[in-house]
Formats: sequence, structure tokens, C-alpha cells
Amino acid sequence: MARDIILHTNRLTLREITPADLPFLHRIFSDAECMRYYPGIKSFDETARWFQRLAFDSYGSHGFGLWAVTDRQSGALLGDCGITLQETSAGLGPEIGYHLWRDHWGKGYAAEAAAACRDHALGTLGLARIVSIVRPDNMRSQRVAERVHRRRETFFKAVGSDGCKVEFHLYISEKA
Repeated sequence: MARDIILHTNRLTLREITPADLPFLHRIFSDAECMRYYPGIKSFDETARWFQRLAFDSYGSHGFGLWAVTDRQSGALLGDCGITLQETSAGLGPEIGYHLWRDHWGKGYAAEAAAACRDHALGTLGLARIVSIVRPDNMRSQRVAERVHRRRETFFKAVGSDGCKVEFHLYISEKA
């Protein structure tokens, strides 16, 4: 299957995810430490459904989605990063999300990939605004979002089956 390359950075390539990537990506989504700020870990079927909706279906419907993040030199898969539609304080809008295997944390890969997605969204895709949604206790992800976006707001979002409102930080970049 052809792997469409979306973006290059100095160290990374972002390309469309393929079904062959799912076992590695499931390693992230089934790991308690990687999913610490999510409601819980995912089964393989849940991971596959996640990427069906936010990658495979989204590519055709929106022209963007979650993309595989690979090392530009070795081609090794590091995780995913991309643009999905999420509920924000301004309604449904594009959001940059990222998930890397923990061996790759702290190396600047998430910020590098997310900044490339921001620039792609505001430039190539012509979007007026892009955000990242981060839990206030997720300090690692906050540091990434602070490097990528210009401003931050606080908003409350319903999560879980009970619709409980949870506080999130909304990091925002807008077209100049």
C-alpha cells in the first residue's frame, strides 16, 4: 500500500497511517503510562476504530487526520500526530493531537510534529484557527502546546458516558 507523505521536518516525516501501523500504535494506546490522561487504555479493536475514524475516514472526509510520525533517517514509527475535529469552546474545530511511544518522549519530536501540523493547517489547508486541547495536569503536553501555540484559554468539556464537565486548557493559533 502506498504511504502518502504529508509533511517533512528536520528529523521527522508525517505520512498517512496504514493498517500495518496499527500494532505499533496499539502499543501506545494499550499502555497505561501513555494513556494516563485519557479515560483508559484501549483494546486492539478500540484502537483500530479510533484510527478508522480519526485517520482513514478523516483523510477522505476532511483532507486531514492523524498521521504516522516516523524518524526521517531510519523510517522507524514513533507514534502519531495530526489534525482532527474536536469540540472546543468555539464549537467543532480542528485540533492538533499527538501520541508518541514513551521511549521518544522528551526529545522534542511532539513539538516538532505539532508545529509542522500547525503550519500545514494555517498555510496549506487555509484554516483560520487550530488548537490543542490539554488537561491541566498533563504538564508534558502543556510544554509541547506552549511551544506550538500563541495563547491559552481554559474551557470545560463533557467527557465520559456520564457527560461530566472537565476543565481543559485550549492552546490556540490563528492565521495572522
